[in-house]
Amino acid sequence: MRERMFALFLLGAVLLVPPVLTVFNIPVRFFGVPTLYLYLFAAWVVLIGLAAFVVERVAATDELAESAAEPAVPEIVPLSGAPHDA
Repeated sequence: MRERMFALFLLGAVLLVPPVLTVFNIPVRFFGVPTLYLYLFAAWVVLIGLAAFVVERVAATDELAESAAEPAVPEIVPLSGAPHDA
């Protein structure tokens, strides 16, 4: 998970560096919203979505590994404190 989160950090750094931001700093508006603002919010949403995906996928993998480690058949324990015959 560390590698994926670090890669996600690098993606965020690349998406938000000034040379990339200047590409979207143009006097065009979509539905009255400047292109730069739209890009910033879209990049932010994508980064949050990817982070959630990575964390959920790792959590699901951990749950699957834990359930596989548990025995499929529970151990039979005698009800009384007396020793049992094997």
